Amino acid sequence: MLNWDVQDVRRYKDKPFEFNETLDLTKEMRTRSKDVLDISPVKVDGRLFNDHGFVISDIKVQTTLTVPSTRSLLPVDLPVDIRINEAYNIDDVADEDLEDYNVVIPIDDDNPTINVYESIVDNILLSIPSKVLTKKEAEDNIMPSGKNWSVISEEEFKKQNEEEHVNPEFAKLKNLFNDDTKKE
Repeated sequence: MLNWDVQDVRRYKDKPFEFNETLDLTKEMRTRSKDVLDISPVKVDGRLFNDHGFVISDIKVQTTLTVPSTRSLLPVDLPVDIRINEAYNIDDVADEDLEDYNVVIPIDDDNPTINVYESIVDNILLSIPSKVLTKKEAEDNIMPSGKNWSVISEEEFKKQNEEEHVNPEFAKLKNLFNDDTKKE
């Protein structure tokens, strides 16, 4: 499944090796991340190109993840629409020639295969943002609270710290000039 022998891909010298699949990654995602509550079928549309000792991948991935809100833990549907571009080094190209590519994956000589499946799973997990909010939490800026506690935003925290760190001696001087203007 989305795992091809390098020799099969090499046969496509003048045209791209194309593939189109729909995957059920529910079990894989739940195993790899406890934050993934559910995932819709993953639509994968991709091409592999031969390029001077490399196989270049151009893969479009679309799905919807259900993950917990980072604020309230309520489930949030998160649409995922990503494009994956990687280079597979199939001919042990020298290091200086690797600079043109952002991600270069070496191919094992013992098992010369291009594993797009693993790349898709990794990239979907990497696409989950660190801050996920429900629509209501994002619109209303709702912060959780409880008995004797509440969560505050970074801006509120900075504002509180500025107010609390006023030197009391300087606070007394704050009204010094106000009294002088009243006496005159």
